[in-house]
Amino acid sequence: MFQGKTRTAAWIGFGLYTVLTLFFLFVGFNRSSALPETGLRYHLGFDGIPLRFPGGGYSNLWLFNLGNYLAFVPFGVVIPLLIRCRFLPFLLVFLAAITGVELIQMVTHLGAFDINDIVINTLGATVGYGAQRLVRRERTTPRGLLKLLFSGAVLTVAVYSAVSGLNHYLDYGRGEIKALDQLPLEHGEVRWESRLNGFTAAQEQIEPVINLYSRDNPRSHEFSLRLDGQFKEFSGNLAVPDDVINAASSGSSRVIISADGEEIYSMDMNIVPGENQPLSFRVPLEGKQELTIAVFNDAADPRTNAVFWDVTLIEANAGQKLAARIHRLLGGG
Repeated sequence: MFQGKTRTAAWIGFGLYTVLTLFFLFVGFNRSSALPETGLRYHLGFDGIPLRFPGGGYSNLWLFNLGNYLAFVPFGVVIPLLIRCRFLPFLLVFLAAITGVELIQMVTHLGAFDINDIVINTLGATVGYGAQRLVRRERTTPRGLLKLLFSGAVLTVAVYSAVSGLNHYLDYGRGEIKALDQLPLEHGEVRWESRLNGFTAAQEQIEPVINLYSRDNPRSHEFSLRLDGQFKEFSGNLAVPDDVINAASSGSSRVIISADGEEIYSMDMNIVPGENQPLSFRVPLEGKQELTIAVFNDAADPRTNAVFWDVTLIEANAGQKLAARIHRLLGGG
């Protein structure tokens, strides 16, 4: 622990840093502009630790989350050097303090009460505590302070990289690809071609590789599959073949994709020469329990006009499945 003049200087520096941190929590980032609001803002759902590698066009959000992490590392480093404390009491007191700060932000309309902020702030303080525990001797000497800075920097970067890597795996990782025609239906019926014959759409040659929606399906129908939260993405292709347009006078085709009873994607195609360019689609399905596909054709032909091909479901990886289960257990739906 710090002693003598070093301890006094450390208290002064720690106090100034705390005031600066509170300034940014309550006044900085133009928070006072929110004063006229009367509603309380809060977010009680845990969405994971929001640390990610930079990129994706959200630089401001990335910088904000990184600051929420880094700003509280010094608290974990300095407090145990000023006040002798074990990890669990330190953690409980810090949690109580940061929760109080979040509540004050909410009731003063200078911010929102956010569980995710509490988690990332606490992670920063925990990393700082761990960093100072790595240096066992001479922690208050100039050489010891350099060791503290070095261990803090290394552990901070290591935890940031580990959490960001895990989030990258959860955000972008993929499991096995399943052909839609190989999965059992929950409701309805659908026919798939036994032979993957090619066709043209808007004069473009199409050669299906995985599956091909049969033209013998009725022009308007729907079918659904049980997902049980096991799939990450639904993708495929859609078009009205040229020979259908040549045989039909007019009309349109519409496909609606729904998940858990809510429409999440739709596609419309006119049965008109030159307006039947092939469409590709990719629809996220994280945590969805049921997928429904509805096809509507208003042309005179009793058979379908629009056809799908190479339609697949991409399974969530093991980490995504586990995260979805935890989210449901925590009441996330």
